[in-house]
Amino acid sequence: MLSFCGILPANAQKAVRNVQHSIIYHQPGRFVGWPANGGGFIYENDEIVVGFTEAKYKISNSHNGEKPFLSWLGRSTDGGQTWTTEDPAQYVGDFGDTPDLKPVSTPIDFKHPGFAMRVVGASYHGAEDGRAHFFYTYNKGKTWQGPFSFGDLFQWKELSNIGLDELSPRTDYVVNGKNECLLFFSVRKANSFGSDRLFCIKTVDGGKSFAFQGWIVGPAGSSGKYTKVKLFDDDRKNPYANECRAVMSQSERLSDGTLVSVIRRKYVTKDKQELHWIDAYSSTDGGKTWTFTSKVADTGAYNGNPPAFTITKDGRLCVVYGERDHGTIRVVYSSDKGKRWTEPQILMDGFWSEDMELNDLGYPRVVRRKDGKMVAMYYYSTKEHLHHLRASIWMP
Repeated sequence: MLSFCGILPANAQKAVRNVQHSIIYHQPGRFVGWPANGGGFIYENDEIVVGFTEAKYKISNSHNGEKPFLSWLGRSTDGGQTWTTEDPAQYVGDFGDTPDLKPVSTPIDFKHPGFAMRVVGASYHGAEDGRAHFFYTYNKGKTWQGPFSFGDLFQWKELSNIGLDELSPRTDYVVNGKNECLLFFSVRKANSFGSDRLFCIKTVDGGKSFAFQGWIVGPAGSSGKYTKVKLFDDDRKNPYANECRAVMSQSERLSDGTLVSVIRRKYVTKDKQELHWIDAYSSTDGGKTWTFTSKVADTGAYNGNPPAFTITKDGRLCVVYGERDHGTIRVVYSSDKGKRWTEPQILMDGFWSEDMELNDLGYPRVVRRKDGKMVAMYYYSTKEHLHHLRASIWMP
């Protein structure tokens, strides 16, 4: 596996210094992408597992990959310096787009040292299930159990008759205890791209049943105290938060119990101008109610990019994201629970692809090693390594 060190070829004032990079996966004629869909996990011995999509390479007017989209895992046993990859059996996509689902019979131990969960929904690059389902592992992704059902969420009074009828969650959860876990879901109108809104659900019996916990960003017209999103100087043009897409969250619990969720956002104006950014929301009552905290960063054109989020060893919030206008991977920090954020620093630049029609990059996951170094995993493309999965290691 390729591994090298050095300072990125970017403005020295904005570049993260002394970043070590490694290639997780690169094969000529193959396309890889979307680790944010697959999840990223780190274990006590700094073993890292990241999910990604592997597909045939084909130039198109969008992503340069074509079906079938295969769900793979990358694995590092040395904190992200070297990697192996695997196509796990009995995993996402192996049961079809909308598989037969089973209920959980034995409560899941969310505190198991080898635990990880993979959540699947509609538009998920490997399965296509608007009901949503999930898999879990107790051995760090070597084998998986599933697919399991969340039950009929659309029978919940909070989701019935709101005009949104397709679940589009990615993998985002916060473990509360051995059998208790919060999961973060998005729901949208079927075949209506960008209509996603975000909510929180909870299980207290190890996944045997789930209950609605609270809206983070509810559907347009829903009740709640939604602030305006400050996109324009003219406040009359600014939409309310629940008029904007909210999807692909990443959430953490802070040391004082506060929940923080950073969210991929999108707004399309009446004249079809598209704006993309990341917001932070917080909850102090276990996810029942949520308050807008801050805008984290802009993510550029081409539908923007989702955030990766974790906490540094000294307690700062750390968000990594792809910025498609300039073809860069960036990082920002907050020292006050997400109220304010640093200026972006560049982890990776030099994007290049054959067609250059889309800066197709990012969808990162980020984890923290024992020594305090961060490991960001994302997809990228350069002249030397087209359409590959990469890891960047640095001390924040």
